Amino acid sequence: MALRVESGEHLVASLKSVDLDDRRKSLELRLEDGFQRIEQASLAGTDVMEWESFWIRLLGEYESVCRDLEEAA
Repeated sequence: MALRVESGEHLVASLKSVDLDDRRKSLELRLEDGFQRIEQASLAGTDVMEWESFWIRLLGEYESVCRDLEEAA
């Protein structure tokens, strides 16, 4: 069995992609959960302006990670 040796630069890029993908997945779950919680609280008559502002910041972070993943590919 032959082992493939990757250049240090390629290995670092691969590890960065894995980290970014894990971060993307984590943010995606948080966004989905937050959306559901905001919707439920809103239906219950709770003021959700601060929650929505936080959710929008999370969305921006998610979009940034997605751009970084595209650039790393």
